[in-house]
Amino acid sequence: MPTAPDAGASDALKWISDRLAFFMPKPQRDAPRDGLKPLSELALVYFHLVQGPGAHLQLDRWREFITATCSGDVVDRATTAPAADGIYLMQPYLWLRAAGHRHGRCEDALRKLARAGARPGSPGTLHALSLAGLVRTEQDWSHLCRTHAERAAWTDAELVHEAYRITHAIFYATAMGARPADLTITATEQERLVNLVERLRSYAFGAGRWDLLIETLIALRGLNSANRAAEAAWMVRRGLLGPPCHGGVPLDDAAARQITLLAPTPRDPVLFRSCYHATLAQLLLQALLAPAQEVTRHV
Repeated sequence: MPTAPDAGASDALKWISDRLAFFMPKPQRDAPRDGLKPLSELALVYFHLVQGPGAHLQLDRWREFITATCSGDVVDRATTAPAADGIYLMQPYLWLRAAGHRHGRCEDALRKLARAGARPGSPGTLHALSLAGLVRTEQDWSHLCRTHAERAAWTDAELVHEAYRITHAIFYATAMGARPADLTITATEQERLVNLVERLRSYAFGAGRWDLLIETLIALRGLNSANRAAEAAWMVRRGLLGPPCHGGVPLDDAAARQITLLAPTPRDPVLFRSCYHATLAQLLLQALLAPAQEVTRHV
């Protein structure tokens, strides 16, 4: 299970807490729905961080912000959007609901969407609905992993193109790396997946794709194959990347170079856009306890 962020994650936690206002989606009802993605990711990370005992008090600020935003602008947009978009837009609230929080206006919106026949349009939305207790039959999440594991071969280009789909499929099956025992795949399939993720990890480290690198480290934990050497190497690199980002984690090497060149202030939107996703992922990585079994690997 995830636990409360420790001292090693304090910089990342403070970085996010100090920039909650940047997660506010645009108020226009015709704004692209993907504009809500940062808020959904914040809520997802909140759900996983708050599960641990003694969760940091800063997470209370996250909950209050997410609740206020969901019960206001998000509900307004979700209940007037096409049914196909409504559930997607309610994802931030679904993660709050999964954490045990309810809000009357948001519950009314979910009931209205259900009556309108709204259905999840992506595995991520279905995963949020499931953890929120709104799906009667649990999805076979391991099937997503199995689909990738059974592929005979991947070219490097194909692997890079499908990178996030692979890591996310493992996340859904393992609750972001926190429940490896629930991953019902064979030993052969697991070995294929581990090898696949290790290829991605090696690529991400060499290419400076820091958010993808963090995701592969989380995925390996979920596959009971934590790469401690790679995690240690990343923490060294993360320490070097943090100061120009005011404690955040840059998305990739290109973002790190831009930040070094522009030297943005802590409140610069460029800094937020360049760092928020990798910083959230870093919090998840640091919040995971060591898995029950470890495989020692070389970087």
